[in-house]
Amino acid sequence: MNKKLLAVAVAGVFAAPAAAFAQSSVTISGAITMTVDNVKYSDTAKTTRSESRLNDESSSIIFNVREDLGGGMSAIVKVDVKPNPDSGAIAASGESFVGISTKTAGRFTAGRHNFHFFKTPWDGYGLSGGLKSHPSSLIDFAGGGKVAIANATRTPNSLMWSSPKWGGFAVDVGYSFNPGGGNTATEIGNAGATEADLTAGNTARRGRAWMLNPTFSGTNWHIGYSYWNGKPDAPTAVTATGVPSLAVQLGSSDQRSDSLYGYYTWGGFKLGLMWNKSKLNAAATAAGLPAVGTQLSNRTAWSIPIRYSWANHHILAHYTKARDDKATAAQDGAKMWALMYAYSLSKRTSVSLSYTKLTNDGNATAGGAGYNLYTNIVLGSANAGTTAGEDVRALIFGVRHNF
Repeated sequence: MNKKLLAVAVAGVFAAPAAAFAQSSVTISGAITMTVDNVKYSDTAKTTRSESRLNDESSSIIFNVREDLGGGMSAIVKVDVKPNPDSGAIAASGESFVGISTKTAGRFTAGRHNFHFFKTPWDGYGLSGGLKSHPSSLIDFAGGGKVAIANATRTPNSLMWSSPKWGGFAVDVGYSFNPGGGNTATEIGNAGATEADLTAGNTARRGRAWMLNPTFSGTNWHIGYSYWNGKPDAPTAVTATGVPSLAVQLGSSDQRSDSLYGYYTWGGFKLGLMWNKSKLNAAATAAGLPAVGTQLSNRTAWSIPIRYSWANHHILAHYTKARDDKATAAQDGAKMWALMYAYSLSKRTSVSLSYTKLTNDGNATAGGAGYNLYTNIVLGSANAGTTAGEDVRALIFGVRHNF
């Protein structure tokens, strides 16, 4: 008899959590993408001009949680974990948030969101292509290629409202309390802050950013506009040692960026278009540097991606151009092209081979660096940066599994 009571008790312990979790649904999805690259630079002064690498390409394991609250309202959670299968490390998370979703008022979320970046309608990445082949190499950077617009990644400390779909129209509106991530070293509440730090933190300028992204879609077409206006926390124009630096001033500037993009599909063809204008204004100054509010960069870029698919085969290409910066006298533009073949082994698994080349104009901006392949420095070596007028090319074999 005691054994029966014990069995009932144990069953009750395990059944209780199951009953509690039954109100929430958890789904796991994501993709693992790996590439083998050979990257070659034209600068003969580099110690290593050609490198072969095995790279993780922003693999994801995504957890989506939903709880029905009744009345057409749900609690939602998204956590995007970024494992690096090649190194065994866990990278910074992807888009992750918690919020409320309603059928009539849309979705309200707080966390880390996809604001403004990666909008070019290029399908190569989803077909196992490397990030280095992406048009974002030029589109998402200004200041001669040295300044990432909207971080060229997810925006932290952010709130977002995503509207319901009204016919084919929808809109996302976002705000970030500090688009640079975390808080400044002098911010009140930071661990280890001294009294002097707290006083400085009280007087330092606070960062913020706005994002607006309306879109309109039809059966075989899509158009969108993305607006970004970001200001960094505690901008500076000097190095850590107190030396005035134009490169530091440029990287700590206020940002304004506008993008128009879209695509049209017919049969197996897809034609896309992307146009972007990004401006950087000085947010801090020092001796010998431009005054606050001075326009430091005014760069226009555009991209034309195309794709043709039949059966399990896909051929993709894009041509992307960053024009010379209107705020500088230098010839500091760049052009890029990529050609890619992908084969779908199944609905979830694909392999690809691509070639891409980026050519910088001969006179890069202050700091001696130009545009670079997207994520090339992050995934490369000490020689991965580009020099003035340098060209870089990449041959990439990739494999991707979606789950």
